[in-house]
Amino acid sequence: MRSGDVIAGRYRLEDLVGAGGMGVVWRATDLELRRVVALKRAGGGDGEDIRREARIGAGLHHPHVISVFDAVVEDEQRWLVMEYLPARSLAEITRADGPLAPDEAGRVGAQIATALAAMHAKGMVHRDVTPANVLVTEEGTAKLADLGVASWGQVTFTGTERTAGTPGYLAPETVAGLSATPATDVYALGVTLSTAVEGHPRADPRLAGVLARMTDRDPDRRPGAEQAARLLTGSGRAVSRRLLLTGGLGVAAALVATYAVTSSRSGGTSAPGGASAPGGTPTGGESRRQGSGLLPADGQAKLLYGVGDQINTALAFDLVRDAPVRMLTTNYHKPGDLTKLQRARDTLIADAYAQGYALHVVVANWEGDDPEIPVDTKYGVGCGRPHPLSPDFLRHMRTLARTFAGRPDGPPLYVTLFNEVNKFACVDGSYAANPQTTAYYDALQDHYLEARQAIREEAPNALVAMGWDAWQANDDDPSTGAGPAMFERFADTLAASDFQSVLAKQPDGNVERVRGCVRALGTYGPVMVAAYGNQSTPAKVVTEDVWALLTDESIAELVGHRLFAWNFNTDQVLAKAGQSTVDYVKDVVRRTGREPR
Repeated sequence: MRSGDVIAGRYRLEDLVGAGGMGVVWRATDLELRRVVALKRAGGGDGEDIRREARIGAGLHHPHVISVFDAVVEDEQRWLVMEYLPARSLAEITRADGPLAPDEAGRVGAQIATALAAMHAKGMVHRDVTPANVLVTEEGTAKLADLGVASWGQVTFTGTERTAGTPGYLAPETVAGLSATPATDVYALGVTLSTAVEGHPRADPRLAGVLARMTDRDPDRRPGAEQAARLLTGSGRAVSRRLLLTGGLGVAAALVATYAVTSSRSGGTSAPGGASAPGGTPTGGESRRQGSGLLPADGQAKLLYGVGDQINTALAFDLVRDAPVRMLTTNYHKPGDLTKLQRARDTLIADAYAQGYALHVVVANWEGDDPEIPVDTKYGVGCGRPHPLSPDFLRHMRTLARTFAGRPDGPPLYVTLFNEVNKFACVDGSYAANPQTTAYYDALQDHYLEARQAIREEAPNALVAMGWDAWQANDDDPSTGAGPAMFERFADTLAASDFQSVLAKQPDGNVERVRGCVRALGTYGPVMVAAYGNQSTPAKVVTEDVWALLTDESIAELVGHRLFAWNFNTDQVLAKAGQSTVDYVKDVVRRTGREPR
């Protein structure tokens, strides 16, 4: 075929615009309707892929999917007539122009996610979402191309369904031999976007968090395509000066390359994980992934252990002296604490960093200092604690961050912002219990993101999370946003966070609460038990909790759900439980403790 030839008496070939193993694509003119179209001819075989793509395309009409107009035959060769889009593929864009900016990747990804949502609603699975199959115009319109290997229950297959797709973009379950599902498309889109932004100098942890969820090893923990579109639409707002490996961004190249090799091996089932633990990522043979948790090569699950509630009291505790507890926690209660903490900036804080300790600050804002009252917000009258919504709060957080700031290449500073945020509104633990609660939590999410940005601007080693009481994982009630449904209401904010934070202090036991909350929050990012126990936790409960949660089997399970750190709220939490419990924890920490990264 050459330019000027007319196909099926109607379509005049103009320019060859693409060629490969799957066939050739021409820009052509529809002589009947006088419009520009694209004509695709199969590269070989009986043209069954063209027939299938035509039938699937005819059943799908969406602004972000390349439209299929017709299927014709010329000289016993089957041609597909499609929409012609003056655009470049995402692969071409990144190859020629370099990595996409995170906000642009979010916009492109949201458009493609809506296309996938439309396909999935019709029972279709694309099965080959890659940078080569995402087309983007100069105006930023993105469209999904190539339905040649898509599956649809109404279309009969002649090939082997399980072999479709591109190595490097196949979900772990596909590599293991399972059939493609909507979740595999979401995974492939997550990897596609990760590769598109890999290496961009301006990282966006919000986008990283979304991509971490999309590329979760467990398909049940990935968002659906419609939810992914919403999350991607909200990404790109919180711009960071420091690259956070909270999602697939920092490991995208290795993820694709390693997985491509793995998927090409017969019977291979290994696959990349989701997010790295905050503060760094393992390299070489140092570690391997299981679920989304971090395991060293010997298979022993490891945690970063910490003790509070102040640096000096933690350092005096024999658990810190005798075992590798490598995180020191400070509880910040109110603005009056700032003067004392600033005096420790060049002494206790500097010395702790010099000794390689990670630092952790819990911003408590306790109820006695800030009672719940009606408060004006841009969303209407809310009801909750007013101080976190005030300009003073942001100013105080900047001062606190400067006080605890470390080097970008030094040990991390973890900040748990808000002590039990699910108690800050006038109604505990329910997002949509009434309009005042909803307005308050909508405003609080905005101010949290502002505070997080301020902290990270002042402290280049800072990682910020929102602190939740562990009981929030119980008693789901979507109608009021109670239980785990509340996490869904905070989904965009949680995805933007650098890690997730759980506070477990119930006097009647915390085992199932911790497990449930880690499982729920682990879908959004790595999780820390940021404060275990307090002065009201009975010794018997501490003993039962510790001996149940800190066994090798339990730690491995929790690490598999992305737990990376465990902090004892004060030395007294363990001390009052008795020496046998302290000795047990020392042994656990010696065997399973790790250095900060």
